[in-house]
Amino acid sequence: MTGTEEENEQQLQQQHHIDALLQRYLTLLDEYTSLRTELSRLQTGVYQDLARANFAAERGMRYGADYYDERMQALRTLRVDVPTEAAHFAVEAVGDLRGGEEAKVDGKEESAVEQEGQDVKHEDDGDEEEKEKESEAPPRVKDPLRWFGILTPQALRSAQARSVEAVERVIPRLASVDAEMAAVEIEVRRARKKRAKALAMIGKRNGEADAGDQKSVATGGMATARHIEEQAA
Repeated sequence: MTGTEEENEQQLQQQHHIDALLQRYLTLLDEYTSLRTELSRLQTGVYQDLARANFAAERGMRYGADYYDERMQALRTLRVDVPTEAAHFAVEAVGDLRGGEEAKVDGKEESAVEQEGQDVKHEDDGDEEEKEKESEAPPRVKDPLRWFGILTPQALRSAQARSVEAVERVIPRLASVDAEMAAVEIEVRRARKKRAKALAMIGKRNGEADAGDQKSVATGGMATARHIEEQAA
């Protein structure tokens, strides 16, 4: 394979790489558009459900930020994974909505087993007493719907379900796709810059070769003219 054929093969591979990146970008753009549409639909549904719940609420009762408990804690946390290519976002549940005391019981049992140098009988008695106290204590309810009373309307439950779906599934995936699109844009710019540099080098080499050919032709013509003049003399 000659040098020209190798250069053509490299240019073809670079073009295929750029085409693959652009195809990947268009796929991500389509998913991004779909996720934005779905997020808008969920948000619209949440506001409509809240409006229905407030319309059917009792006199003087309104579901909104005015009835939030300021001591509330997050039930879901954001986890960001940063690999070499693009960041990945995910939302994880902190615990069960009705849990709270079970995790404490498990943690205390595990720590009691790991402790050394204590009397076994004393441990058993202490664990039994703790279990009795915790079984007697009412479990803490973490469901935010309980802030508004026990008999919450179905529209309010629907608003909560839509909000959870948006926070857990749509928004993290939307952020991940946006980060991946930015990474693909950088790769496309790098690939195009690399291809432009290769084409510039090929053009420069071809220009130097053409200039050498023209110089050879001019030198040969001058030699021929000199030879004709010598014969005429």
